Amino acid sequence: MLFYIVIGTVFLFIVAFVLFLGLPVLRKKGTKSAVSRISFYSTIAKKDGEEIPSFFQRVMVPFLSKIASFVKRISPKGVIAANKRRLELAGSSESFSVDLYLAVKFLFPVGFLFLLIIMVLFFDISFLGRILLLILIPVSYFLPDFYVRSKIASRQKDMRKSLPNALDLLSVSVEAGMGFDSALSRVAKNVGGALGEEFNRMLQDIQLGLSRKEAFQELNKRTDVSELSTFILAMTQADIFGIPISKVLKIQASEMRTKRRQMAEEAGMKAPVLLVFPLILCLFPAMMVVIIGPAAIRIYYTVIDMLSP
Repeated sequence: MLFYIVIGTVFLFIVAFVLFLGLPVLRKKGTKSAVSRISFYSTIAKKDGEEIPSFFQRVMVPFLSKIASFVKRISPKGVIAANKRRLELAGSSESFSVDLYLAVKFLFPVGFLFLLIIMVLFFDISFLGRILLLILIPVSYFLPDFYVRSKIASRQKDMRKSLPNALDLLSVSVEAGMGFDSALSRVAKNVGGALGEEFNRMLQDIQLGLSRKEAFQELNKRTDVSELSTFILAMTQADIFGIPISKVLKIQASEMRTKRRQMAEEAGMKAPVLLVFPLILCLFPAMMVVIIGPAAIRIYYTVIDMLSP
């Protein structure tokens, strides 16, 4: 009987929590909103090319936004800006906003807390298992941060790898007579990846009215790559002092190639050090078994023969 009471209590609590957060967002007031929803799902809306939002966009996004607003109220100052900055460096799309990120960070510990309660009440788990689940509750709050940091590192590594080739192509295009914006658009199409996306976004900023210097500054904020910052600084100074862009691009491309070669040499020099631990953990035990094993067996039988009457 106690089992069913606890299950019912947990279920009712979850339902009440979902209704409390979701209903104020999902509820629409007035006939105007009802008519707009009907027209949206009509064939006229489909003919106009409007896509019907998915269940996640219609239900889960407002629900998670409600949770995010609650998290914002209890979060210290600066946390929202820091999370937004990290998501920007990770190249997150517009569909994954800082609100969804905060909601996910909040739901992870809550989910592990419910898991701990269920495991303790209905399963016979050891004390060590309970301690492990208890530790996972605060640790799970930082799991999205670990994922975002790995995305930032991967994205910056991809941009560092693509930058020398992009500058070579940009230098050749400018020397061939193309304008800088046209050459940058060509580079963005050919290079692709994270660097191509950022170059395209920079061109969009210029088309929206930003100056080239301001667009470069925004690019630097979104990427935070030291090599790209050096290139942006050189291009900004060339624009201020009237230095020919083709000459600056040629010098920057040469420097980036040299830096990439130095990074490859550095990685090659680190390889022997990184191979030490796999060799110790994997190769040496097998060698010890092969070398010492027969001798150990012979010593064992010799000692047995000596001790036997």
